[in-house]
Amino acid sequence: MKIITVPADVKVKDQAGNEKDFSFKDALKAHLDSYVELKTVSQVREASKIIDKIEASNGHISLEEAEYAIVKAACAKVIYIPFITRHLLSFYDAVEGATGA
Repeated sequence: MKIITVPADVKVKDQAGNEKDFSFKDALKAHLDSYVELKTVSQVREASKIIDKIEASNGHISLEEAEYAIVKAACAKVIYIPFITRHLLSFYDAVEGATGA
């Protein structure tokens, strides 16, 4: 079991320089929704189950080892255009820093 501590939302700037809220849970769900390695119906169902856990979470997301591996892989595959900014590091640090239970 892995537990991801959900950080406070971070502020990121869009291309126009406006600050916007970046919801950790919404970003994590978007990573899973856009993860192209999910090719079979069973893989998509597993991702849907993980998204349900993310939506139901309150401060911490508890995932089985296999679920955590999917989340970590999905986060590793997402490419932000034109680059990943330092403002997103807390997002990736939260996923990478999941603790065992």
